[in-house]
Amino acid sequence: MSRTKRFLGGVSLGYTNQVLVTIVGLWLTPFLLHRIGQHDYGLWLVGAQLLGYLGLMDFGIVALLPRATAYATGRSGSVVAAKDLPQIIGQTTWLVLCQTPLVALAACILWFTIPNAWGPLRMPIGVVMLSFVLTFPLRIFPAVLQGLQDLTFLGKLTIAAWITSTALTIGLVLAGKGLYSLAFGWVVAQLITAGISYLRLRRNFPETLPQRLPSLSWLTARRQLTQGFWVSVAQLAQAFVSGTDMLIIGTLVGPLAVVPFACTGKLIGVLANQPQMLMQSAGPALSEMKMSESRQKLFQVCTALSQAMLLVSGAVVCVVLTVNRGFVNWWVGADQYGGLLLTALLLLTMLLRHWNTTAVYAIFCFGYERRISVTTLLDGAVTVGGAILFVRLFGVIGAPMGALLGVCLVSLPGNLSALAHESGVKPTILIRTLWPWFYRFGLLAAGAWVVARVFVPQTFSAIAITALLSGAVYGSVMLPLILREPLGSYVRPRLSGAFLKFRQVLLVRGADV
Repeated sequence: MSRTKRFLGGVSLGYTNQVLVTIVGLWLTPFLLHRIGQHDYGLWLVGAQLLGYLGLMDFGIVALLPRATAYATGRSGSVVAAKDLPQIIGQTTWLVLCQTPLVALAACILWFTIPNAWGPLRMPIGVVMLSFVLTFPLRIFPAVLQGLQDLTFLGKLTIAAWITSTALTIGLVLAGKGLYSLAFGWVVAQLITAGISYLRLRRNFPETLPQRLPSLSWLTARRQLTQGFWVSVAQLAQAFVSGTDMLIIGTLVGPLAVVPFACTGKLIGVLANQPQMLMQSAGPALSEMKMSESRQKLFQVCTALSQAMLLVSGAVVCVVLTVNRGFVNWWVGADQYGGLLLTALLLLTMLLRHWNTTAVYAIFCFGYERRISVTTLLDGAVTVGGAILFVRLFGVIGAPMGALLGVCLVSLPGNLSALAHESGVKPTILIRTLWPWFYRFGLLAAGAWVVARVFVPQTFSAIAITALLSGAVYGSVMLPLILREPLGSYVRPRLSGAFLKFRQVLLVRGADV
């Protein structure tokens, strides 16, 4: 199977998962607010961000494993020929096992520092932290599958784990278990993902798993820890960038203010994952291409991914601007809507972060861990400092204002310049290739803002029709860009193939008649 087909298979299933999450989430969030209460649900949202900080104890070791796996298969030409892959996985396993006691210690410290005012959260989040520690080494298995680009299977597994976890959560909430329902649902999802990933490797890729753990020299461990250190710094910085907004709001304004902020950004967060999955699925392929393709080919692929990312992200902006107020009013009530300005700031932050993400994934696959780490850390410092200042001054809208400050002043300039250097072009050329999208998007976004000011859809059917019309207008304006090079070289063959299959189906049905 080609890299493009593996990539599209993973992306399509990722989108399917997001559709399911969106549909069920429309019902689940009001259900949880009614059964658990706004205060406790707000505490859970804050606790979820605390758990993200615990994941930083990985030190970047598992995060590097998909890239190392892709490098090994890229050098050898196939999985079977990658004779060094079992050793790579075995050495990574050694390091992760050595890290586990440190993870347990960090979990204990984090648990004991939970404020007394957050009492209802203490025991449920303790269950989650205990499970995180016990399953910490098992995260190796899905990471290897990602590096092998077994993305279709991972997509199916993610859907199955989410369905099981959500069903368990709903059942426990109905049984009156409160926040424990969310905790046990999270635990089950992790166990399913890790366990079935291991079985997949044993059955389909047995040659990748070591028969026994290899020896690990200090030089090898030091090299991996050094590389992982910079990834870990980047993960810490990313937690500052995207994992502190609810903590800051919950601390400075209160847990009750977290829920309107989260509800206003819910649709944005769900749809923002769609373009994000493009880069997550493309990461292993980029790492493999670095070992086997020319710099010109890499530049073409990176430009195409940037175009695809911004095209989808821009569609999210235009659609959500027009329907978000009506959506939140219909979904959880008008009192949980944070306003059009908050919506616009969250969307602008999402768009710029997506653009930055294309550069980050590309230069990460080219070995720029240290630069990414330093850049993201500076971004995180600016984001957190700006968010604290602006939340004190302006309330909840200060959180996205701080994020905009960080991405505009630090991340975009730093990462785009690195991508330009790796691609062998000037940074202005990277921006110039996207200019046809930028000016079209600016006009469409301005029109969506005007529509949002004068029209609010009140019913689900009105929301759906408005979203479809907004998406149709956006798609019709952007269609020439989708078919234009370099993205067009990947899109046109798929469209032609889909058209031929559709025509064949019509001919077969006509013959049957």
